[in-house]
Amino acid sequence: MLPFELKELVLGVISGEARAISRALSLIERNSDPSGEKLLQRIYPYGGNTRIVGITGAVGVGKSSLIFQLARALRKRGHTVGVISIDPTSPISHGAFLGDRVRMQDLTADQGVFIRSVAGGADSVESLTRKIFGLVHVMEASGKHFVLVETMGSGQSDCLIAKVAQSTLYVSIPSLGDEIQAMKAGILEMSDIVVINKADHEGTDRAITWWKNIFSLETRKSGAWKTPILAVNSLTGEGAGPILTAIDDHERHMKDSGEWERRKKEAIRTEVKMLILERLRSEIETRVNENDIGGLLERKTDPLAYIDKALRKKRKTYA
Repeated sequence: MLPFELKELVLGVISGEARAISRALSLIERNSDPSGEKLLQRIYPYGGNTRIVGITGAVGVGKSSLIFQLARALRKRGHTVGVISIDPTSPISHGAFLGDRVRMQDLTADQGVFIRSVAGGADSVESLTRKIFGLVHVMEASGKHFVLVETMGSGQSDCLIAKVAQSTLYVSIPSLGDEIQAMKAGILEMSDIVVINKADHEGTDRAITWWKNIFSLETRKSGAWKTPILAVNSLTGEGAGPILTAIDDHERHMKDSGEWERRKKEAIRTEVKMLILERLRSEIETRVNENDIGGLLERKTDPLAYIDKALRKKRKTYA
């Protein structure tokens, strides 16, 4: 990309132009395109004022439907919204949700909402983290008040979202199987708000009681945030308002307690670490070719000695 083209793209993003935002997001997704890194460097100063909310939970609990209702409720309050959906296998769908395209049609026509679905199943942890942070930076620079990030529902992205978002919602349904799995996956530690979706189904009250009992067993510091357990019907939107209120309450609590600043610093550290790891991974994969491993094939050296030698060369490069 030529310098003047990059400048025009940056101006388009910070002006909130949909075509520019879409093109910028595509650049971020293409790891091999150096223009993506240049773009991020240019737009980074324009971010930092957007609320990032992570939406996680098992496949089939209705995360996309919930996001649809939350986005509608936010728009009624006058907020602009960016939505990023990380899909495990499918390719980009030009700004529409892969699993819920029909219901999202109402939002795609709203200029105050920008929706993007992104394939993430084949990415390494470092690459996926870089991608999520990059996409969020574009949404921030475009002036979105809120960015809702939906995880894949399995794997590392569910845990990583707590490093990216200021508030993380864990979505469950009236089913003990999902709740027990959440305990195993360490979801309790990262959940700021628990949402029981499909609240019209049998067992909702029992599920709410179960979650409250589980959180009551946690040892918490005095004045720590108490995770609310809320019910919602994402088909009708009933219960979306209290969720937004809980998100606002969580923000106030974090700012009063100092947690807000701590999380922002942790997000920056996480992004920097993952960028370093991804770059090192790329360099190592380039270096480890058939010529390099000739000594290993002939058993003239061993893997650990090979690694030590490679790292010494790397240190000299940085010296």
